[in-house]
Amino acid sequence: MISVTVRDRGSVSSRVLHLDPVSPADRRNQMMGTVQSRLPKDLTLHVGHEESLLDRIREESASKELVLAPVELHRRNIQRRLREARTSKDGVEFLDPTDVGTELLRNTDRLTKTIDRIDRLSMIRSIHTEEQQSVVGAAVPADAQAVEQVRTEIENVTGFHPERLARIREAARNHPVPVDADSIELIEAAVSIERALRKQTEKHVSEVEIVRHAIRAVRESRGELWQTTFPEITRLSLVGVSSISAAQADLLHVLLGTSSVPVHVHFRRGTGSYLSRRLPELFDIDAPGEVVFES
Repeated sequence: MISVTVRDRGSVSSRVLHLDPVSPADRRNQMMGTVQSRLPKDLTLHVGHEESLLDRIREESASKELVLAPVELHRRNIQRRLREARTSKDGVEFLDPTDVGTELLRNTDRLTKTIDRIDRLSMIRSIHTEEQQSVVGAAVPADAQAVEQVRTEIENVTGFHPERLARIREAARNHPVPVDADSIELIEAAVSIERALRKQTEKHVSEVEIVRHAIRAVRESRGELWQTTFPEITRLSLVGVSSISAAQADLLHVLLGTSSVPVHVHFRRGTGSYLSRRLPELFDIDAPGEVVFES
């Protein structure tokens, strides 16, 4: 509450204004506290606070931190900052999620080879020609690159997990006509294309599939595979993400559920609040890494 004196052409009056006592920073902290309460106890979210990762590396040099940075530029920037601070990099290892998945699968009998994008586009063109009935629909694009973009988007959002696919289908049905039917056609086309691609190759369809296979392998081993592959890692951080995919969330989910390794996620200031609110929904599934396909 604040009292204000107002002067208007010689007259004086006093008014009492009631202001929100909660500052924007306090509201953000309250929101983060609510989000944190819906997440595993060993998962810590950071929005902004870019220095916290560097401070942790400097102050806890006896620990070994695995930094997951999907974008190479962010890995280089962190490494540069450590050099400028004359901080040893012995206590940190930099990988992207695909590298982590590949390392995990190398300790199993599963394949680690992936078809590249050019081969994938060629196979999609063939599927459109030979099996068009499986992906036909007014909303489904005819161009192979556009179909691949649809497949990639659905893969990123759902990971082809049965629970997430059920939710996105339900969300599509709740849209007005004709958006509902068009959305469902695109979802089903993505699933059909992924299924057809799996039938045409023994390799992984995408790098994301490598991560999903690794997630399932960690889950099935109840964390033993992670401990065998990364025995020195005492902490993990995901950094530099402007969005968080289903596969990234599932990797963190399975690690938190099968090991005692604490996880930190560092979001950017602009998108961090939104992504923080979305993360509990990504974690709200059973069997991370599961797919609707046979394998």
